[in-house]
Amino acid sequence: MIKWLRGLLFERVSTKLVAMVLSLILLSATLISTMYYGSSVSIIGNHVRASTKQGAQQTADYLSLMLTVGTDMGQQIFRNNRLQEALNREKEGSLSVDDRFEIKDSIGQTLNNTIYSSSFVRGIYILRENGESWGSGMFNPSKVKRYTLSGHDWYSTAVGGTANEFWLPLGYDPFSGGGDDTDLVLTLVDAFRDLKTKEIAGVILVNLDGQLLQDAAQRIQLGKTGAWRVVDADGRVMIGPEAAEWGRLLADGALARTIAAQRDEALEYQAKVGGESFYVVSVPMANGWKLVGQVPVREIVGDIVSLQRKITMYTALFLLLALLVGLLFSMRITRPLQELTRQMKSLEASNFKARSRIASRDEIGRLSLRFNQMAQQIESLIAEVDEAGAKKREAEIRALRHQINPHFLYNTLSSIRWMIKLGNGEGAYAGIAALVELMESSMGKSSVFTTIGEELALLRKYMVIQRLRYGEGIALEVDADEEALDFRIPRLLLQPIVENAIFHGLAPRDGRGTVRLTVRRRDLPPSVAIAIADDGAGMPAELLESLPRADRDPGRPGMLGIGLQHVRETIGLYYGGISGLSIRSEAGRGTVVELILAPREEMKDDAL
Repeated sequence: MIKWLRGLLFERVSTKLVAMVLSLILLSATLISTMYYGSSVSIIGNHVRASTKQGAQQTADYLSLMLTVGTDMGQQIFRNNRLQEALNREKEGSLSVDDRFEIKDSIGQTLNNTIYSSSFVRGIYILRENGESWGSGMFNPSKVKRYTLSGHDWYSTAVGGTANEFWLPLGYDPFSGGGDDTDLVLTLVDAFRDLKTKEIAGVILVNLDGQLLQDAAQRIQLGKTGAWRVVDADGRVMIGPEAAEWGRLLADGALARTIAAQRDEALEYQAKVGGESFYVVSVPMANGWKLVGQVPVREIVGDIVSLQRKITMYTALFLLLALLVGLLFSMRITRPLQELTRQMKSLEASNFKARSRIASRDEIGRLSLRFNQMAQQIESLIAEVDEAGAKKREAEIRALRHQINPHFLYNTLSSIRWMIKLGNGEGAYAGIAALVELMESSMGKSSVFTTIGEELALLRKYMVIQRLRYGEGIALEVDADEEALDFRIPRLLLQPIVENAIFHGLAPRDGRGTVRLTVRRRDLPPSVAIAIADDGAGMPAELLESLPRADRDPGRPGMLGIGLQHVRETIGLYYGGISGLSIRSEAGRGTVVELILAPREEMKDDAL
């Protein structure tokens, strides 16, 4: 009984297979789930905070610029000679109706010319309790007459000299257009003085585009429910997503006090509001205001927690599936192995490319012993042939790949060098990042071959670098049969052709155009046709005729360059039958390069 149980547990292939599969799945899933959750929460949280803080700083600078423009315009209007002259003429009295219309038109023109110099400003008004009021654009003087200016704190504050210059919260302009709530504005209130007597004659209102300010404050994505507000030094909301909060203190008093005490550096912390943790970031603006963002912490890492639950659930399902598959496989594996053991005797005179090192006492071990005995008879004969052939093919492969890789790297690094020289740091960074992704996809691969699908993914990464070099005017369009994506081709077979299409076709036409790549599967004879066409400069007939062909001077690169020479030699090395490369082109109408790839008999099963 013990001997039978020992044989069942330690000498049966089926038992070993099921135990190994279950152990690997359980161990891998547990480690990946745990490490993924911890690393993701940390990395994503840090990235979200860093990007949010950086974006908030840029938005704060942009809003500060808009407020500075409003302040500068208020000072410009205050010191305008034409306005001061109109004010003095009105003080002198005895103005005729024509004189009043002349003054109104002159001031209106001055104010309109001023606001046209900035897209931030919606309107500028000069309001007076006693005397005429003037304004730009859709200013409606009749609304001023119905509006008791002295009954409002902002007018009394400015006219009384309590504060010469201050801002009103976001609101709707009461003096514009024919209806109510026409324009959303942020208003600067400034005293309008007589420069000679220093007397305050009224107020200057500079209305900034409120919708533009609100959109700028909300353009940074902060979770699903997070929002941004601009508050003044006292914690009053000057710009916010809800009209009900304009001009009021922040709803969270503790947050308002913390922000009011903030100095010149950005503030970032977590706070609990109503039992829930919030991530808060506050960035100071140039005029002492703060740009404040607030979002629940769960929205930053909530997706990671949900993903971990899904991973745990899927792991349990995969374990159950692996158990069922393992049991089914173990029941069926013994019979085929026994059959293979009997069939190996018939292969002693034809196939001896492999060696087995299995020394176990199970069915595979007996098969290994019989196979090694059979292969040993001609080992000395085939070893030299295989070694020589392998070294020759490996040398040819290295020579071709070492031709194309430096050429590609030279063009890419040259583009990045010019970006750095021209001060395009962001473009250079993006180019290096794309190059890293490209090299990660193409380097370190033990196999010379890849699939068409993987090669197309490599080309899309390569196009990122080319757009940095030539601009967004170039495009790559791919139309590939689904059944052709698994066809095996040598690495970097298509990239040189796409590079030539861009460099010789699209670049001479101001870097604009499209490279269209079409992949079609053919059944008779079994092959794949790949066409790479561009709508670029093309080639005249005499230049096309001068290009080297496979049957004429194949060793000379000529106009094809290193890239096309690599493609032509690779096709000749690995493919047979109708395989080849052809070029069609017409000056001014683009170029088409077509590849026909028909695998040789020994590689048909792997390629197709």
